[in-house]
Order: sequence, then structure tokens, then C-alpha cells
Amino acid sequence: MAHSMNRAMFTALVTLLPATLVAQSTPNAPKPLTDSYVIRNATVVPVVGPRIDKGTVVIVGGKITAVSASAPTPAGATVIDGTGLFIYPGFIDSGTKLGLSEIESVPGGEDKVEIGQFNPHDVALTAVNSHSELIPVARYNGITSVITAPEGGLISGTASLMDLTGWTGDQMSIKTRAALVVNYPRVAGGRRGGGGGRGGPAADGGDAVNQGVTQLRDYFTNAKSYADIKAKLAAGGAGKQKIDQAMEAMIPFVRGELPVIFDAESAAQIRGALAFGDEFKLKIVIRGAAEAWQLADTLAARKVPVIVGPTYAEPSASSAYDEIYANPGVLARAGVQIAFQTTGASNVRDLPFEVGITEAFGLDADKALEAITINPARIWGVGDKYGSIEVGKVANVFVSTGDPLDPRSHVKYLFIRGELIPLVDRHTKLYEEFKARPKPTPAVKKP
Repeated sequence: MAHSMNRAMFTALVTLLPATLVAQSTPNAPKPLTDSYVIRNATVVPVVGPRIDKGTVVIVGGKITAVSASAPTPAGATVIDGTGLFIYPGFIDSGTKLGLSEIESVPGGEDKVEIGQFNPHDVALTAVNSHSELIPVARYNGITSVITAPEGGLISGTASLMDLTGWTGDQMSIKTRAALVVNYPRVAGGRRGGGGGRGGPAADGGDAVNQGVTQLRDYFTNAKSYADIKAKLAAGGAGKQKIDQAMEAMIPFVRGELPVIFDAESAAQIRGALAFGDEFKLKIVIRGAAEAWQLADTLAARKVPVIVGPTYAEPSASSAYDEIYANPGVLARAGVQIAFQTTGASNVRDLPFEVGITEAFGLDADKALEAITINPARIWGVGDKYGSIEVGKVANVFVSTGDPLDPRSHVKYLFIRGELIPLVDRHTKLYEEFKARPKPTPAVKKP
């Protein structure tokens, strides 16, 4: 209804609304009446260049149109005074279940696993609940985009890259099909409680691992053959091909057009995944990778990106106490392109703090920031549009009181696609509700 109102009518209506109703309005509200903003006098942290003291960022029509020490204000733009504040590009979490998982202990609150071992045609975005209570909670700490992915089986499905605003999954989409998720088999009792990767099938020993790898190899071989036949027919070759939706979904991955995520924790798993990628000429990304530090030079030389985390996880009994926290720093110093994941849904809000803790164990502060901004944008093929504060890029930015990897800082303003997002969520609602509760009436003493 607000779209059909003029400015005066809308302003009058909002003025009449109770304050509590305004505060509790949906986080995915219609776009504000202005699409132009100027943030002045703030320290701009572009990520890909030097900081700009007392800088200005101009946002028009969902894009960044100016980044400089000073810039003219477009007519009708909303001006935000950033004195003493900092402007950062929005953070990107490279491994979540956001929108697929709400309350794990409640039946019906999960939609992240399909039946069977091979589900490449299961696209995460089609199941995303765009009105999840966990989305505004994540935004509160500067997270503006995430990879959300199914789990289970050997091929879990196709991960999606999405912005954290929109009425529907389609509106949230950056890349509906961002990467294929493969759980590389491992021996039961291995890292992180055993099993075959994040939600993958458990294995009893070497024979079971080999069987799982053989199944994967056979499936990729069939998919490659299917893609080759399709290409020949498209070029005018004789014959017909029966359409197989699962094989159709595999085509861009076996052709090396889109990345394949291998969830692999141990050094043995990572070596196996690298060999598998070589065999089928895949564009691979290693995710989880707790023991990637053992192969840091190899991964750097081969230019294989690594998604690390969660760093709040408990170290395994066989690892050093600091392995999880030191791993990102070792990889970054070797020249590996790293990004971070939180793996869940309710904990996506912790992304900046999971990254921040690794700085104390050797990860350079600038590299840490890159690992949740420009690095994931490049890994997922959108580095020309996301991940830094540059002219022409999508205006996913936030304004913070300080270093956002420091829990003492907090986000004051957040933009996604140039839209000023209200920082209201279930947590803030409950806080205000209980903060305003009536004081208990003193008990009357009986004579």
C-alpha cells in the first residue's frame, strides 16, 4: 500500500502509528522513499585500497556512485553524519544454513537435507525462508550476504549466494547456483565427531571410504559423459538424449564453469579432494579444512581457495589446542585465498567475532577483513560487484562505531543494495519489551 502513497500521505500515516508498531515492523520492509544517501566525515575502509579519513560515500539507486575525501550531495539525498564512525563493506559468510534452519529441535523447522546420496538438482534457494527470524539477527552484526547450502549425502545439492533482504528467495538471490556441495568421505571417528563431512555419510574404515570415493567417481564420470553427449547433439550430432534433471544440474560443474565445494577436514581428505578435482578438471574450493595448514604451500601454489571455520568449534582430541584458531593465519601467510564460514543459521551473527579471534593467533588484521569481504566475493564469482567499497559496486555497506571484529563495536547503519535496513530483530524487540516492564509492586507487610 505504501508504494501507491505520496510522501505526505505516507509521513502522516507513520506519524499516527504507535511507536511499538513501527519498531516491530517487518525487517524486509518496502524500500524507503529516497534511494540516495550520503555518508560524510567517516573513516572509509574500502578493503582494496587505503583508508580515507573523513571520507564520503555516496549511494544512489542501490550502487556506490562516489568514494572520496569529499563529494557533492545529490539533490534530495539523505545525509548521514559519520563523524567518529567507520564505513565497511558488508560481510559475506561462505557457509551457512540461513533460511533453511530455524529451530533445530522443533520438527518442521529444518529443510536442509534431501533423501539419497546424490542431489545436485537440490538448489538451496528454493527452500529458503526469506522471513526467518535469524536473518535480521545476522544483519545486526554487519553480515549482508551469505552462502546457504543443503547438507547430507555425498552430493548434498547446490549452494546459493544471497543478500539478506527481499520478500522471496528469488529477490534475495545473487547467484541461485553458486557451487556444488560434495562431502568427501572420511573414516568414522575422525575430526569433528566422525562421519563423511558436514552431514555426509559415516564410514567404518578404509574400505568404506574407498567405496564412497568410487561412488563419487562413477557419478562424476556419468555426469561428464552426459555433458559431452549434450554438447555433441547441440553441435548438430545425430541422436537423442533422455533428459535427466540431476545430470543437467551437474553440467556447469563438470565443465569447470562453476566451483565445486569439497567439505573436507583432515589432510588426507584434502589430498583426496585435490586429486579428485584434478581427475575431472574441476574448479574446486576446500571448505572446513581444519588440517589445511599442513598443505598450505600446496594449496597456495595450486591457487585453491579455502573456506575455514567455524573457529568457535571444539578442537579434536588429536589436534593442538590452537589448531583451529591458528589455521587461517598459516594459510593466509602462505598465500592461500581464504574465507570464513559459521556453518549454521543462528550463529551467523558470530561471523565477525569468529574471525576476530584468529587475529590473536596470527591472522593479519587486513587479511582477516579481506576474508569476509573481497575474498569470498571473488571466490563466488561476484568480485566485480561485491566485497569492497568502490564506485559502481552494489551498495552493501555498514557504518560501525569501531573495528567490527571487536565485540565492543556495534553497527549503527546498514545498507543492502542501497536500502537502509532497520536494525530491528527479535533480540532488540525482546530487549525493549523487558526493559520497559513494570516494576513489581512492593509487598505489603502484614501487621
